Amino acid sequence: MEPNLDPLIFPDGEFQACMARKALSYVSSRSIRAYTSSGLYYSFSKADNPKGAVTILHGFSDGIYKYRETIYYLLNMGYDCLIYEHRGHGRSIRQLDDPSCIHIDDFDSYVEDLNDICKEVLSLHSAGLPWYLYGHSMGGCIAALFCEKHRSVFKKLVLACPMTAIRLSLPLRLLGPAVASFMCHTGRAEKTVTFNQKESSFKTSNATSRERWEYYRTIRDSNILLKQDGPTWSWVAAAFRAMRQLADDAEKIQVPALVLLAEKETMVDNSSIIRFASKLADAHLLTLEGTKHEICLSGKDSLLKYYTALDDFLCGSGSSSFSD
Repeated sequence: MEPNLDPLIFPDGEFQACMARKALSYVSSRSIRAYTSSGLYYSFSKADNPKGAVTILHGFSDGIYKYRETIYYLLNMGYDCLIYEHRGHGRSIRQLDDPSCIHIDDFDSYVEDLNDICKEVLSLHSAGLPWYLYGHSMGGCIAALFCEKHRSVFKKLVLACPMTAIRLSLPLRLLGPAVASFMCHTGRAEKTVTFNQKESSFKTSNATSRERWEYYRTIRDSNILLKQDGPTWSWVAAAFRAMRQLADDAEKIQVPALVLLAEKETMVDNSSIIRFASKLADAHLLTLEGTKHEICLSGKDSLLKYYTALDDFLCGSGSSSFSD
C-alpha cells in the first residue's frame, strides 16, 4: 500500500507558516550548497534512509528557490534531492554579464551540464541508489533531450508540463524559427527578446495558489540574480532547434516516463506534449485538473494528487502503457 501523503502536504492558508516552522530548517539541516567545477550552483539534500535520488531541472527563469516546498516533500517521501540552477540562471555561470537576460548558444550545453553534474555530485552523494530525473517546462525539454542522448543514466523520467512546443499563434509558430535565426545572423544574437507574458499579478500568473505565488514572487523580486526580463535571440533560436530535435528523436527515450499536463495550460502546447508522449517507449500521461503551468504552485488538493502520482510512479514497477 502506498503511503498516505495527506498529512505531509501543507494546508491552504497555512503555507507560509508551515514553510517557516517546518520546511526551511528541515531542508537546510540536510543540504549542502556549492558550485561545480564548471560554475553551476547546486543544492544537494540527503533523505533519511533514501530509496532513490531525484534530480530536479527547473524551468525558464526559475531557480532553486522555487522548489523549497518540493524538496521538503521529496525528502520526507524518502528521496535524496539534487537541484541546480541552469547556466544563465540565478547564481550559476553566465555567458553574458547582464543578469537580466537568459542566454545560451545551444541546448546541448544544458544537456552536458547535467551529464557533468551527475558525475561530479550524484555519483559522490547518491551512489548505489536508483536515479530519477524530473524536469519542468524548459527543464523538461532538457531532461528529455538528455534521455535521448544518455539512455542509461536515469532509471525513470518525470516531465511536468515539458516544453515540447511553446504555445504561440500560428504565424509565430511558423515564422518564429526563421525570425530567430535571422536575428542571430544579423548581429542581434545577444539582444533580449521582449514578450508580453510577465506575471504582473496573481491573476495573470501560472499559479493557482495565491499564497505560494506571493511567497516565491517576494523571494524572486528581492534578488537581482533571480529576476530575468527575457531570453536572448540566441536562446530563442536554440529553443526552437531543441524542440524540433525532441520531436524527431522521441523514440530514443527508453526509460519509463510519467508525463504531467496542466489542465489550464497557457505556456506550452498540451497537444504537442500528447503527441510527444505517444512516441515514447513506456509512458503514462496524466492531466491534473484545475492546475496551471506551475503545477507545484497549486493548492493542497492538486498537490496531493501530484505528489501521490509522482511517488507511485517512482516506487512502482515503472512500466505503464501510454494513455490519453
